[in-house]
Amino acid sequence: MKVKGSFKELKKLKIAQHRADVNIGKLGLHEGVVEEIKRRLKDHGIVKIRILKSARSIVSGDDVKKLAELLNAFLADERGYTYVLISRKREKKARKGI
Repeated sequence: MKVKGSFKELKKLKIAQHRADVNIGKLGLHEGVVEEIKRRLKDHGIVKIRILKSARSIVSGDDVKKLAELLNAFLADERGYTYVLISRKREKKARKGI
């Protein structure tokens, strides 16, 4: 899905930011991580996730895509083990001009 308008700028800023908002470690996608991603999507509308080396055998890109669907978000960018998710609710508001 292509990102338009203000979300394109927001995505660029988030990609340029070197730090990830949420790091997925050796415990994988446990409840605490999922809740943190959900909270950040609700508060900011966008979240940058990085899968650390210790979790790469446990968590894959497909798991992040499934998580995005579960949280009603879409995968705006994927580079290596770093992903940017944008909330669909926030996207709808931006299209309406709110």
